[in-house]
Amino acid sequence: MRTANLGFPNVYQSLIKQTVERFWKGEATESEVRQAFADVQKYNLAQQDGLDLIPVGEIDLYDRMLATSVRFGIVPARFGTPQDAIKSLATYLSIPRGIKDKPASPMVKWFNTNYHVVQPEIERKPKWQKDAPLPDLSDPRHILPLIGPWTLLAYSINTTKHSIPELFKILSKEYQKFINSLPKHTKVQLEEPSFLTKGIPKGYEDFLKGIRREVHPVRSRARAGAPEGPTGRAISNGVHLHVYFGAVNDFAAKLFKLPVAGIGLDFFDGEENLSLLAKFPKNKTLIAGVINGRNVWPVSARTKNILAKIRKQIPDNRLYISPSCSLLHVPLSAKGEKAGFSFAEEKIAELKAIKNGTAKYAPFQHQNTVLPKKRFERKRKKYWVSDIAYPTTTIGSFPQTSDVRKARSDWRAGRLTDTAYERYMKKLIKECVERQEKLGLDLLVHGEFERNDMVQYFAENFSGFTVIKGPVQSYGTRHVRPPVITGPVSRPRPFTVPWSKFAQSCADKSVKGMLTGPVTIVKWAFPREDMEQEAHFYEVARALADEVRDLAKAGIKHIQIDEPALREALPIERSRHANYLHHSVNAFRLVYAAMPDEVVIHTHMCFSEFNDILDAIKDMGADVLLIEDSKSKGKVAASIRGSGFPASIGLGVYDVHSPRLPTVKEMLAIPASLDMDPHRVWINPDCGLKTRGEEAWAQLELMMEAVKILRKGVAEKF
Repeated sequence: MRTANLGFPNVYQSLIKQTVERFWKGEATESEVRQAFADVQKYNLAQQDGLDLIPVGEIDLYDRMLATSVRFGIVPARFGTPQDAIKSLATYLSIPRGIKDKPASPMVKWFNTNYHVVQPEIERKPKWQKDAPLPDLSDPRHILPLIGPWTLLAYSINTTKHSIPELFKILSKEYQKFINSLPKHTKVQLEEPSFLTKGIPKGYEDFLKGIRREVHPVRSRARAGAPEGPTGRAISNGVHLHVYFGAVNDFAAKLFKLPVAGIGLDFFDGEENLSLLAKFPKNKTLIAGVINGRNVWPVSARTKNILAKIRKQIPDNRLYISPSCSLLHVPLSAKGEKAGFSFAEEKIAELKAIKNGTAKYAPFQHQNTVLPKKRFERKRKKYWVSDIAYPTTTIGSFPQTSDVRKARSDWRAGRLTDTAYERYMKKLIKECVERQEKLGLDLLVHGEFERNDMVQYFAENFSGFTVIKGPVQSYGTRHVRPPVITGPVSRPRPFTVPWSKFAQSCADKSVKGMLTGPVTIVKWAFPREDMEQEAHFYEVARALADEVRDLAKAGIKHIQIDEPALREALPIERSRHANYLHHSVNAFRLVYAAMPDEVVIHTHMCFSEFNDILDAIKDMGADVLLIEDSKSKGKVAASIRGSGFPASIGLGVYDVHSPRLPTVKEMLAIPASLDMDPHRVWINPDCGLKTRGEEAWAQLELMMEAVKILRKGVAEKF
């Protein structure tokens, strides 16, 4: 039995994040960024020393999907050529960020994880770029991770004249050229999790057969200790094909016949894969994901039991053990944290211990929880509608300067008194509210200056959570610190109410109370592994319901409950959709079920695919749905409108993840395309403004210019 890893975090000392951000400000050179990247790579390799297979080249300065796209010539023409993106770091980093009149490429969630990838925009035939950077592959333990051609296509926006099958044929040939150019006997980790959502495409076997024998000799002479096939011939260890995040039941027979040396399966998110091992081919190696790569709990008896079942079917000389997926989804090291967690470095140590027979398995006992059968209902007469045409608001947060972050840090450390901290926060809130009123925004927010993160802040104020120090990459240079659910969840005391109440006292217009929804809090945290996630949804919903009740008592008439994780957390297997959606929607309704008619419920969702959950969104019952629609150019709003959606829709008319100033013309395009009552069409940014700088206010000024034009058009009709 051997050990393998699939990927490692890129967050060591936040070197890449900090240096790239300094580069954007003109404070660091390209060579300094490259050096920071090299330092992180060196550290990561050192931490994985002792494994039998070590991934190299799987981390990137920004996003590995972006790096893969550039390698195969997939670069939007507005940013230049693929060669421009390879030779100029500024060009490369402008693709996910945008510059001036060049909007950024969209970001989408990586399956149902909390990581975002930059969406490839295919405008012309993909073509392998021979001078794209390549890691050192000379060490025989090194393996090159590569997002497969089918998964890359599944995430792409195709604006060419070619169909997806045609593009796959073109792209797979470019992959062949690249893999065939690698040094002899290079190992390749080909990742195709999109098999779970899109199946195995026609022509995939031909693609694999086109990989040269030196890299992937499908039939070679048996070597001492090599796994034997049914004909007495062995498959060398050239290409390992990985499918993670679920079970492969639906296409196992086809998958097992593919001409690869090894197949990687996930036995945590896809424990059903155990039932397939009796038919696992005898001429292939199994890379078994037996340690949960998406959670922070130490290895438990669950892993021990899974591995025992695997070893009954697969001999040790054809078995690698690994995490279930890349470890980029967990923090780097648990050093300095409260005892009892296992992050990336600890999981590597656990792999070695399992191999050596020295692993200490924590007890594992699944908790049988009874989920509510009751459907939570709000008694009301009708949905609320604004009396203003094209009402305006923001999503919640406003820019946070280094001074704001320092004040929070000093207060937590006891260097700033409660009185001084409260005075400073109230000053920021008052200024923010006054600037919003001056701009003419209709529904205001307090700015969320007291919040470090939309989930961590709630975890700090609920019981049952443990906050961690180690960061996890969310996208690019954005790091988050997901809390851990360690016990029963409840709300000891009101904590958003004082800030919202103060903000309302500073304003003539209404100020929204701002909450993160139960599904998002659970899905953006590390949950307990001994409970169903749906049980967590209801626990958190009850805690939030207490806060909603107190906000209403304090006179807050508009309450926003954000659920950006609702769609992205949808299980990959369709058979699990109905149960997940029922309980996630019911938990959301529980949060505000006791509210009277005069309290208006808003929710914000930032994703681009609504069609498969439209009924669930309607069933949530919010009065106003705020969406992210700038990058999809109004398609989301159009699909919602076409479904007979009964509530109001807030259009995210510009991309807040880019510092560029949107034009009035582009912000007018989405609302102008909707045939909808203007009193039910809200105009807003597509997400919170926390990560922006002073340009956030300039962006809002332009948004309000667009609103004036829209309202003038309404007035001229009457």
